[in-house]
Amino acid sequence: MHGSAYEYLRNKKTNANSFINNAAGVPLAKLNRNVFGASLGGPIKRDRLFYFLNYEGRRDRREDSVLRTVPSATLREGTVRYIRADNSIATLTSQDLAQRLDPRGIGANSAALQVLKRYPLPNSSEIGDGLNSGGYRFNSPIGVRQNTYIAKFDYIVNRDTNVFVRGNLQNDNDTDPQQFLGQTPRFLNLENSKGFAIGATSSIRPSLLSTTRYGFTRQGIENSGASFVAQVSFRTFDDIYPITRSFRRFSPVHHLAQDFNWIKGSHNVAFGGSLRRLANDRASYANSFFTVAANASWLSGSGAILNAPFTDMLPSFRVSMRDATMAAMGIISQVTSRYNYLPQGGQVSAQAPGTPVLRKFKDEEYEMFVQDTWKLKPNFTVTLGLRYGLFPPVYEANGVQTNSDIRLSDWFDRRVAAANAGIAASTVPPVSYVLANQPGGRPLYDINKDWQPRVALAWSPKGSGGISHKLFGSGQTSIRAGFGIFYDLLGAGLIRGFDASALGLSTTLNNSSGRLDLTTAPRLTSLNDVPASLVSPAPPAAFPVLQPNNFAITNSIDDKLKAPYTMNYNLSVARELPSGFFIQSSYVARLSRRTLTSEDLATPVNLRDPASGSDYFTAAQQLTRLFRANTPTAQVQPIPYWENLFPGLASGGKTATQSAYDVYRTNGPDATAALESLDRFGDPSASRLGRFAYFSPQYSYLRALRSIGSGNYHAMQWTIRKRFRNGDQMDFNYTWGKSIDRGSTAENNASATSRGTIINPYNRRLARSVSDYDTTHIWNANWVYNVPVGKGHRFGNGLGGVADAILGGWQVSGLWRQTSGFPVSVGNGRFWPTNYNVTGFATQIAPADVGTNKNAPRATAGGQSGPNLFNDPSVAIKSFGNTLPGEIGGRNTLRGDGVFNIDTGVAKWFRMPYAEGHTLQFRWEVFNITNSVRFDPQQTTLDLGNASAFGRYTGTFVPPRVMQFALRYEF
Repeated sequence: MHGSAYEYLRNKKTNANSFINNAAGVPLAKLNRNVFGASLGGPIKRDRLFYFLNYEGRRDRREDSVLRTVPSATLREGTVRYIRADNSIATLTSQDLAQRLDPRGIGANSAALQVLKRYPLPNSSEIGDGLNSGGYRFNSPIGVRQNTYIAKFDYIVNRDTNVFVRGNLQNDNDTDPQQFLGQTPRFLNLENSKGFAIGATSSIRPSLLSTTRYGFTRQGIENSGASFVAQVSFRTFDDIYPITRSFRRFSPVHHLAQDFNWIKGSHNVAFGGSLRRLANDRASYANSFFTVAANASWLSGSGAILNAPFTDMLPSFRVSMRDATMAAMGIISQVTSRYNYLPQGGQVSAQAPGTPVLRKFKDEEYEMFVQDTWKLKPNFTVTLGLRYGLFPPVYEANGVQTNSDIRLSDWFDRRVAAANAGIAASTVPPVSYVLANQPGGRPLYDINKDWQPRVALAWSPKGSGGISHKLFGSGQTSIRAGFGIFYDLLGAGLIRGFDASALGLSTTLNNSSGRLDLTTAPRLTSLNDVPASLVSPAPPAAFPVLQPNNFAITNSIDDKLKAPYTMNYNLSVARELPSGFFIQSSYVARLSRRTLTSEDLATPVNLRDPASGSDYFTAAQQLTRLFRANTPTAQVQPIPYWENLFPGLASGGKTATQSAYDVYRTNGPDATAALESLDRFGDPSASRLGRFAYFSPQYSYLRALRSIGSGNYHAMQWTIRKRFRNGDQMDFNYTWGKSIDRGSTAENNASATSRGTIINPYNRRLARSVSDYDTTHIWNANWVYNVPVGKGHRFGNGLGGVADAILGGWQVSGLWRQTSGFPVSVGNGRFWPTNYNVTGFATQIAPADVGTNKNAPRATAGGQSGPNLFNDPSVAIKSFGNTLPGEIGGRNTLRGDGVFNIDTGVAKWFRMPYAEGHTLQFRWEVFNITNSVRFDPQQTTLDLGNASAFGRYTGTFVPPRVMQFALRYEF
């Protein structure tokens, strides 16, 4: 019998406060973490039946540091402030807003001010504009209770057959941070996953081995949200109460595998196959309620009317001022209406509002493989393998699934072809949807059939003498090379984010953007009221259903998806050296193809003018450069594109180009808002091709996951290892590499961000840059040192029992990791030059003095000093400008901090005097022993729309110093 019992403890008293908390005056967060457990194993029947049992628990009573954006003291009184171009501060009282901005003469909204006054006051300058908004950092209580149970039984049936049974049970619950201090947690999370596996290994004959395995895993997750009503959100500001919707998921997985291993002469052949059947039974309230927002970008001209009277405003403060004004005046601009239906007996019936959306997805996966390891010579081995996978598309088991009548990729291609021919996008037929299991229906994507070859070589040359012996030694050198193609699995990974977006079954409709102004937009009456005038009517409960012309923003999946794959290469040379040294040098490469990447299929087309040969992006860039140079309208010379395609703009003594110039200058730098004015609203005139020559009336943004991504990673790796006779060891590793791709966001991320979307689908190469996670240099080392004191060691070999118990059995270990800086991009300031819904990145127009400054000066009036990506953010922000139409800006052009961390541990073993083999181990571990601070570039306020906090860090890579103490008893 053997077993163990252990406990690991972390406590607030031995930890350091974070740099960020100290800067905000927030006290050290509470931390009480206990990880404990026990294991027991041994024979039930001698030499035949064995058992192993393990239990581990975890209890956390801790606090997490949370940062929220809250209104300033002046904004909650109805006063809006902004920065003038001369860096002075202007103040607009409620009366000023009523007289200078509000055509209805209301000014600040009393209901909105009541909501704003519920927020706590700012205590941090990490985020916010410093005048109307700021950060509020606090420690939120977190509770964690986890229990894991594992049991395994092994039975030796006879000398040729072994059988095992293993079971696992998880019983966890924890809480999310609070929205604000004193509120209920955002989510209560439960998990009761469980599973079991059985397997048998049989020797059919001496040269043939069979292994059979079956496993069943059932993952059960429930996230209980805190909200079951609609609630108004103010853009920029965190919601005063959490808008979190409940969700639960059960995912049973059956897995059956059969492998054989056959030895024939110098060949070792492995072959077999596996099948998996997966289900995903989910219920979600995420699409069960309407949402309401005070969103300046939903107004006409993306909210430019809010800035129009204040011509002295600093351009980089326009977005902040818009959001603050919307909040103070309680202007409601956006309502998202949600309707859910269920197919029943060939008909479709509406779900009651506020009831969960139910889905049950199923997936099947089949794989086979064969591999031959051929020992050509005693020191030379070749391995050849081939894996074949058959992956039918995932499907909704109850028929709650739709597809477009035309493949969305074909619809996109038609729009592109029309634009290249100078034909309006409106000539492309509109998109409608049908049930996937009815005539005209299709699967989510086509079946995937994937061949995956593998090859590997291993050679251990032997030097016979002279130079060859010095280079290779006597079998002390290993040269290895390998290549393989590896496919990702489609199916289950696609469900998250796209499971509730089937038009006609789970329909999300927004009131049309760009139509409301300060006269027509409703005002806030209470936090939970939904303005009836902005509610979109429910679509008919019938199929086929035509996507309405409501300029929708939505998600979908390209039904021509193919499984992504990577081609992996490696070549390594390793050499054992005298005195326990080992060195290795390796080249590794990973080339990804068909990576699932998001793309907007409804991006306004780059319409070509056949007469001049010019295209829209070129013509729009010409206008943008002119208004950036403050060119008077009268001096703008005719541009053939605008004269040919927009003859209706020529009026009032202006050429068509001059009228177009005025539209782009008024909306600038928001080029898509200018194009929307012309093409969608015909204001002042549409093109000669009619309205919607560029946009789709159905979609302003149709994000689809497509197999269009690619990436390359190449690296050199070096390792030096030293082993000592007494068990001491030391490793040092260095990697020099580079990763390039078109987008680095996880494939199951359904959010619309610049980082994860191809912003210009007509020129995808613009997105190619270093990956978000690219770091050129990685160093790491680890070491274990056994203090040579005590019995059996160099010193104190003759110590008595008590002295040996005190002085012997000590060990010191450590781990060091350091990297060069990680990349980061500057945001374009909530202006949309190319894509209607994704802003893209700013464009660097001058060198920027990048270098982490823990106490950088403030960027503008209203800002505060503090840790910053730039030495002087007030200078750095001038190195970036808004991006031109058709461009995406600079992706990952800057480098911030890298990781630096040293962890150490001290251990002491005690041999128990009452029984041999019984030991007690004490460990003291210190994580980030130097309490070093390295800021995370991805946690940076880095957007042209927030000049006051430009470059300001809000988070670090590594937590502050934490100590852990452990006791472990083994027998």
